[in-house]
Order: sequence, then structure tokens, then C-alpha cells
Amino acid sequence: MHDRSHKPQPAEAGNGGPAGEGGGGNVDRVLFKNLVEMVPLVESLMDRRVNPAYSRRASLVYTPAPPKKASDLKSVKLPQSVSAKKRRDPGDIAKKSTPDSNGDNGSVVPLSLSGAENMPKDEVAVLSEQINDLQKKLLEKEEALRSAESSVTEMNAAYATIDELRRLVADKEALIRSTNSQLHDAKIMLADKQASLEKLEWEVKMSNKKVEDLQGDMSNMGFEISSLMVFFEKISENVSE
Repeated sequence: MHDRSHKPQPAEAGNGGPAGEGGGGNVDRVLFKNLVEMVPLVESLMDRRVNPAYSRRASLVYTPAPPKKASDLKSVKLPQSVSAKKRRDPGDIAKKSTPDSNGDNGSVVPLSLSGAENMPKDEVAVLSEQINDLQKKLLEKEEALRSAESSVTEMNAAYATIDELRRLVADKEALIRSTNSQLHDAKIMLADKQASLEKLEWEVKMSNKKVEDLQGDMSNMGFEISSLMVFFEKISENVSE
């Protein structure tokens, strides 16, 4: 990978240098001029890639040259290697000289086909999937919230019913206690009445006994009176004779 912080120096391209002295100075100046002219085009293409109004996107692709063999590298002279370094691919130099809009502080980010085309689509797909997951989770949370609210409503209704039943039970218990108290008082009154009745029965029995005794006394007194009458009659007869 190329160093992202590297930028081609105009001084090296404009001045001959060692490679220019080797016969590549004019070619390097032409390449540099072409690259400078390509910078606005690359920037406009990048703006079109970022702008959502454009449906088509464009990008520069750097295709590295195939590696050379060791024997070919040994046969290449030093000026040719330096000139080859200056004759880099225009796409590579444009990628290095063109700052990406997403770079920090003007840092250069190379363009690639997968980064320009697939990465936004992948991000959109990932974001869509995340949004769908969040929507599903939100629906689940809303359903759970509605279920919880329904459960809370049912529990509140059940608690209200339980409170009403407790109030009714308390009223019934108070009524039962009052009835038991009244029943206890009635039992006490009944016991008193029964005691009074028993007392009256005993008094009636005693009165009947006294009546019987009086009747016996009256019978005895009647017998005594009749005896006295007979005795008086006999005395009267004796006196008259």
C-alpha cells in the first residue's frame, strides 16, 4: 500500500533532477501538467459520488503493475529506475494528490472500486437492517408495553374487586358481630324470663299447697264445728229436761 500522507512534490516534477537529466524531464512535466488538469475532474467526480442527486458514480482504480523478476531488476539501470518512479500511474498520483472528502485535515484516502461502489451500499444495507431491527424491537417493546398496561389495568381492576369484596366481608362481619351480640342479649333475656317463669311456677305450687292446707284446715274446722254443735244440742236437751 502507498503512504496516504505522501503527496507528489511539484519541485521534483518541475525540475529535472537526476531522472530529468537522464532524458525523462519533458515527460515528467507533461505528466505533472496532465495530473494537475485531472485534479478538478477527480474532485468533480468525487462530488458527484457524494451528492445523492447523481445516481451514477465514478471512481479511479489503481491497478499495480505485475512484479518484476530479480533478473529484470538487476538489468535495469539506476536512471531508468528513477525515471520509472517518476512515471507512476496517473490514477495513483491523482489518488495521492486528491484529498478525500472524508479525510481528516486534508489527509489523502485512495479511491477503490469496492470503497466507492460497494461500501455505501453495504452501509445502507447495514443501516437498513439496523433500522429494521430497531423497528422490530420498538414494536416488541410497544407490544410488551401494551401487554403490561393491560396487565396493570386488569390487576387494578382485580385489586378494586378485592377491595370491594374485603369491604363487603368487613360489613358482613360487623353485621354478624352485631347479630351475635343481639343474640347473646336475647339469650340473657330468655334466661331471665325462664328464671322468672320458674319462680312463678314455684310460687304457684306454693300457693296451691297453701290452698290445700287451708282446705284441710277448713275441713277440720267444719268437723270440729259440727262436733261442737252436736255437743251443744245435747247440753240443751239435758238442760230442758
